[in-house]
Amino acid sequence: MKNFNWKKVLPHVIAIAIFLVVALFYCQPALQGKVLQQSDITQWKAMSQNQRVFQEQHGEVPLWTNGMFSGMPGYMIMGKANSYIPYYFMQIISLNLPKPFQFFFLACVCFYFLSQVLKVRSWVGVAGALFYAYASYNAVIVAEGHDTKMLSLALLPGLMAAIILIFEKRYWSGAALTALFTGALISQNHYQIAYYGLMIIVFMSLAYIIKWVKQQEWKHLFLALAIAVVAGGLGAMNLAVAVLPNYEYTKESIRGGSILASDKTKNTKEGLSEEYAFSYSVYKSEPFVMMVPRMFGGSNKMEVPEDKSKAVEALQGMNQQVARELQNNLGFYWGGIGGTSGPPYVGAIVCFLALLGFVLLDGKHKWWILTLTVLSIMMSWGSFFPTFNNFLFKHLPMYDKFRAPSMILVIPTLLLNIMAILSLQKILATEDKTLLFKQYKKGLMVTGGVFVVLLLLYFSFDYKSAGDTNLMKQIASIPDANTQAAFMEAGKSLVNGLVEDRKGLFMGDLLRSLFFILIAAAAIWLSVKRKIQDWIVIAVIGLFSFIDIMMIDVKYLSSENYQEKDEYDNTFVPTAADQFILKDKSPDYRVFDVSGGPQGAINYNAKTSYFHQNIGGYHPAKLSIYQDLAENQLYNYPNCKPVLDMLNTKYIIHSTTRADQVEPNPDACGSAWFIKALKTVNTPKEEMDALTTLHVKDSAVIGKGFDAIASTAFSFDSTAKIELVKKENDVIRYKSKAAATQFAVFSEVYYDKGWNAYIDGKLTPHAKVNYVLRGMPVPAGEHEIVFKFEPKSHALGWTLTGISTWLLILLSLAAIFFTWKKCKNETA
Repeated sequence: MKNFNWKKVLPHVIAIAIFLVVALFYCQPALQGKVLQQSDITQWKAMSQNQRVFQEQHGEVPLWTNGMFSGMPGYMIMGKANSYIPYYFMQIISLNLPKPFQFFFLACVCFYFLSQVLKVRSWVGVAGALFYAYASYNAVIVAEGHDTKMLSLALLPGLMAAIILIFEKRYWSGAALTALFTGALISQNHYQIAYYGLMIIVFMSLAYIIKWVKQQEWKHLFLALAIAVVAGGLGAMNLAVAVLPNYEYTKESIRGGSILASDKTKNTKEGLSEEYAFSYSVYKSEPFVMMVPRMFGGSNKMEVPEDKSKAVEALQGMNQQVARELQNNLGFYWGGIGGTSGPPYVGAIVCFLALLGFVLLDGKHKWWILTLTVLSIMMSWGSFFPTFNNFLFKHLPMYDKFRAPSMILVIPTLLLNIMAILSLQKILATEDKTLLFKQYKKGLMVTGGVFVVLLLLYFSFDYKSAGDTNLMKQIASIPDANTQAAFMEAGKSLVNGLVEDRKGLFMGDLLRSLFFILIAAAAIWLSVKRKIQDWIVIAVIGLFSFIDIMMIDVKYLSSENYQEKDEYDNTFVPTAADQFILKDKSPDYRVFDVSGGPQGAINYNAKTSYFHQNIGGYHPAKLSIYQDLAENQLYNYPNCKPVLDMLNTKYIIHSTTRADQVEPNPDACGSAWFIKALKTVNTPKEEMDALTTLHVKDSAVIGKGFDAIASTAFSFDSTAKIELVKKENDVIRYKSKAAATQFAVFSEVYYDKGWNAYIDGKLTPHAKVNYVLRGMPVPAGEHEIVFKFEPKSHALGWTLTGISTWLLILLSLAAIFFTWKKCKNETA
């Protein structure tokens, strides 16, 4: 220990202390016991409640949930896993901090690690880490509750750094950390961010490969790539318990397509439709919000003080009744997405430093970063650049499984921050200040050109959103001429007010960004002229950059986003409707909450699932067959009575605030029933159409592919009985009694990637009937019928994860040993 170089360690300790202090300060309401009010986390709590109740009762997480969509694989919400290492690794490097502190601290630590691998000064690395961790997109998604996305973004720089270690011939430590960061990233279960991370790694690797080929480093080329692939594979294998079932499920979800795909559906036969996948595309000029945050209005919130807003002034000057009708159209964001909670602002000074870097730096990282930044911006345009993006949609592997092209701006957010610290490092480290000054002037010219473009855009925009246009169209369709005239005048006044507000936001932020850039430019100018010391440059740029970013962050994540814990805990208080329904103690009833409309019940409302088994819910990757059922039947409520009955929908909620607005459904079929007739149809479309008029208590329809089951002879016995004995998440038990063979329909969703049927302990085939349910012949006599959810993919994943856990432990120990040995030799 006496040979230990504390001077090398001390800057890193100080850096971690800074990251901790800043995270505690920014999230200080949490120190007071308050809790973030996050809409997506509220949804998740409702989605997972059915599984969490089971976990409390049995001590383990079930693989299936009964809470939403009449049942779906629960591991898509919360999983039963044996992959412990990624969790503990993440807790260690984030000092076991709770959220929301963990989000920002972890992002700082991982980016700082990357900066040190890139051999940047520690103080430059500290500044860059703060820039990246507190980029406004992170504040926005934390406020909304996109926790897994935030953690994935926090881990990405760490994964990049680990792979660079391998590429820089630090094989053991690089391999171990690559495996650990890969596992931690995949464990967040946010595959779209992981996909973007893979894009970054591929482009970075190609840059290194080109370099190695030029230098003829063939041995290192193959060794480095082999180690990176094996280490990454080992990290992914440690999450096989989640990855394999999820991959299997994707093919059966809306991400995998629909057999009923049409122009009106959200997906094709292979995956998401282009229109649906390109939802949330940004205008071609919109990525400039990374430099000028509210160029497109910022968010749907009030971005202008009410006493200074022209739109608010317009509302106050019109008839009160008309104003009440129009006030919901008071939206400041007018970009391509349609609606957003905040801009992906990177920071004016960060963008300025990155622009300088594209002039100052050599080709080691510059060209691949520039190429991928441009590519990702073009991909963010989505439907606004159809020729290019339609080609990628059809040919880029797995790209058709994701939506929201705007999300890909997380790539330039990370890359621009990397360019910024490399650029600042270059400026401070360059001895030839004369050459540097010439290059610096070119960088200033590039930056000036960007501002010229922004100014031209300012004068060319009309500042009107699609919502503004739709509002005027709706007003124009009002049949009464006098009412139309009154609303037309008021609508124009409101839109004109919004236009003025949006123009003001753009110009205000343009001048604001220019101000911060001029400060940084002046500091660098004085540094190049040797007028000030390096530490002053770092301090000025770091301080003003952080002030710049935080001034935007607090607009979207501040103390107003927190609430008292008691208030938060009371989020799920049963309504009058819930209290009425909860009197029903049967284990199998389902509800349909149409208080927000049938489409809302299927696409947005998971809250009902907190208290009840719900035929609706919320999940971005529903089962494809259930989405088909929704689009073709449930969206047509109330004209879907047979489907409601077969899903055992005992209650329909028309209003959550009144018990008398709960409509009991006496015709609900129950958990299982015997039918009189089974009709075979030729196509899925025929099967779906038959449900519209089907007498579901007496008949069922079955498609082709289940010929052996469909051909089984049965004769209806009016005295026969089948009843539910016990219903749990992964196991459902029935008993039956009949004088002759019967055909049973079970009010449970068909999913053949895990559900097995047993009659008296013997595995028995079952079929998909009525498009989404299960059905099977039941022989004469008394029998026990058991359905068990036993996905082979999960069992295989469990085994692979167990094996990889020991391999990962051995690799980590080997890395520690060889790193220690190397350090010992160096200090000897």
